Amino acid sequence: METAQVSTFENLKDVKALAGWVAEKNDEIHRYIKASDGKWDDDRVAILDSRTKELEAAQTRLTQLQHVEETFKRTVERKKDLSEPAPHVPFENQGGEPNEQGSIKSLGEALATNHAIKSIGSWEDVRQPFAFSLPDVFPAFNDNQLNVKTVMTRAAGYAPPNDRQNKLVPYAQREPRLADLIPVTQTKDSTIKYMEETTALAGTNAQVSIAEGDLKFENALAFTERTAPVETVGTWLPVTTQQLDDVQGIQGIIENRMSTFLQLKEEDLLLNGTGTTPQLIGFQGAAASSVQTQARGTDTNIDAIFKAIQKIRVTGLAEADGVVMHPDNFTPIALYKATTGEYGFDVTVDNAGIVRLWGKPLILSPVATSGTALVGAFRSFSEIWRRMGMTVMVGLNSDDFTKNKRTILAEFREALTIYRQTAFCKVTSLQ
Repeated sequence: METAQVSTFENLKDVKALAGWVAEKNDEIHRYIKASDGKWDDDRVAILDSRTKELEAAQTRLTQLQHVEETFKRTVERKKDLSEPAPHVPFENQGGEPNEQGSIKSLGEALATNHAIKSIGSWEDVRQPFAFSLPDVFPAFNDNQLNVKTVMTRAAGYAPPNDRQNKLVPYAQREPRLADLIPVTQTKDSTIKYMEETTALAGTNAQVSIAEGDLKFENALAFTERTAPVETVGTWLPVTTQQLDDVQGIQGIIENRMSTFLQLKEEDLLLNGTGTTPQLIGFQGAAASSVQTQARGTDTNIDAIFKAIQKIRVTGLAEADGVVMHPDNFTPIALYKATTGEYGFDVTVDNAGIVRLWGKPLILSPVATSGTALVGAFRSFSEIWRRMGMTVMVGLNSDDFTKNKRTILAEFREALTIYRQTAFCKVTSLQ
């Protein structure tokens, strides 16, 4: 039984058939791109790349076949012209001046020196068609070389039309991760108020055992109201209606990017906010003055982190559950080797894909200033209160209506409360 031949462009030898194959595949790729809109993954991108390369190879082959066919036609026509006598012309001399050096003339040179052309007084005097020969312009084939000035290629000639792929490469930005350590609660309040116990176990003898019949020692409790205002952070971007109408999905792209920009700003404020309106209270900001500090001194980076964890245990009476560090400061830890050559740090991660340092989840991000890390009991002693989450709105601003513009606004409203500042510790002067 004869095996069916695979229908690929390599099997097509006819220009017309190959041109039809190229047109059909081009339509197929357009349909594939349209059907994959918003669904791009690695497999779909690989399929599109493979089909595009195949189409480009077929287009190159088609161009070669068309060139061969056109060359053949010109050869046949030139041979026919040479075999037929030239028609009668109303001039005595029908030939051009001989090329004294025997070189091939360009078309302009041949026209300028042709006797038939030079003998015409005025083109208006010519009432009947006439012909003349330019023998030195198109020479006979010699090693498949033609008298052309420049080789026409895709780079120096006519580039093939190629559709741009439906893929957007975003600007390099860090991934916001600090907020993942902190519990989040929704609120309808504009100011978060809570009570902090500021006095307990009063007196040095408050818990001493009392002898029978003696007076008991008095204890005392004191509470202080704390407040954290809900702050607003936002940004906006003007976009023309033509841009929104003409580019499919551009509004979704803009909204997604602006939401990411706000998350990055939120992360900056959570770490370094001054606490002065309109900034949030940050763990390392001026308002967090009671956050503990551990200088590295002569310690290694990993030793300094452990001492910060111990400070939180002893002074903050809490157990740290996270470390935020700049990637550069993690390098000496990850690459530390024993004298025998083995790495001292276990570079493996747990099943959730989380790197841990002293058993604590480690967030490596440029949001932390190089040289400074933050260790803390985030889940037990801090909280994000969201009055309004990351919100994106589209509307008209000022004279947008008359200018065919739309304003895309992104904002969030939230507060950060740090319930026990001594449950957090900055580690400074890291290598």
